Amino acid sequence: MNMRISRVLCFCAAAALCIASIGSVAQAGHMGKFHLRFNDDRSFKIVQFTDTQDDEDTDPRTVQLIEAVLDDQTPDLVVFTGDNVTGGCDTPDDVMVAINNIVQPVDERHIPWLVTFGNHDEDHTEKTGLDEAAMLKIYMSYPYNINQWGPRNVEGTGNMYTLIYGSRGMRPVFNIWALDSGRYAPDEIAGQSLDGYPGWDWIKHSQIIWYVETSKFLEKRMHAKVPGLMFFHIPLQEFATMWEMQDRHAVVGEKNEDVCPGPFNSGFYAAMLERGDVKGVFVGHDHVNNYVGNYYGIYLGYSANTGFGTYGLSGDERDRLRGARVFELNEDDPENFSTHMVYATDYGIQ
Repeated sequence: MNMRISRVLCFCAAAALCIASIGSVAQAGHMGKFHLRFNDDRSFKIVQFTDTQDDEDTDPRTVQLIEAVLDDQTPDLVVFTGDNVTGGCDTPDDVMVAINNIVQPVDERHIPWLVTFGNHDEDHTEKTGLDEAAMLKIYMSYPYNINQWGPRNVEGTGNMYTLIYGSRGMRPVFNIWALDSGRYAPDEIAGQSLDGYPGWDWIKHSQIIWYVETSKFLEKRMHAKVPGLMFFHIPLQEFATMWEMQDRHAVVGEKNEDVCPGPFNSGFYAAMLERGDVKGVFVGHDHVNNYVGNYYGIYLGYSANTGFGTYGLSGDERDRLRGARVFELNEDDPENFSTHMVYATDYGIQ
């Protein structure tokens, strides 16, 4: 397996977006503001940033790291996988500045990008009045953002996919899925307390149905399954199961904290396994885990966190794993992507 911090807020009108709906041909979504496509050399590169997790006074090293990775890797797409901002923001202006600090370096380089939400993105909402939908509107106002509003009647904010087309013509070669994995589990269900169980959220049934039906729709339209990668914030329970059998699944990387999924296995992994089009699922959430392995044909992987303003390893190693995950695709063999981490220390940032 193989920065500046700017307070200048750039909000341009977003292009009209199609809304996907369960049971409707609108599930095909839209191509966004840009046709993502493989390069003339048949390559396509994705960078994943996760858990930048800061307020309007973003740690300058976070922005330096984002800029260094972008300039070094020159990706064709950037995905932020949640906990993009944190509860330290006190006003709507604070939220807009915090958002701008992390996305402007991408946007000003004219790189298409999208975000998913994590459990901390709404921690400021009671103070600022900005929920995920309001923040998504801010993200979508940037010229190079390709987020979508998401399908109707499906839980979460901004569930979406976007196709990557071949270097010539309009044949979809690859797919990028992005889901909202929610925030926190409720205190109780059916009168029974969830105390003692993992306290995070999980991919809901409506999201699974939307994924399955959309996957089937795309297969019918394209006369073949379209391979792809799935991005969201909170890991599935299978991330822990895979680690327990790491030799079997060729796991590489580090596990420095517990896997923190939701309390229920909602069957999302099984749905992806049955459909056979998702080739990898990549998350953030657990800042100091960076491992990846092949779990029965679907790669499950973490990116270690990008942000310097939140927890890392302990002691002198606190910032060793701050970084980003890079994905390299080949149009001739898109299912066999390669991925690796790059770190702040690679760029002399510490």
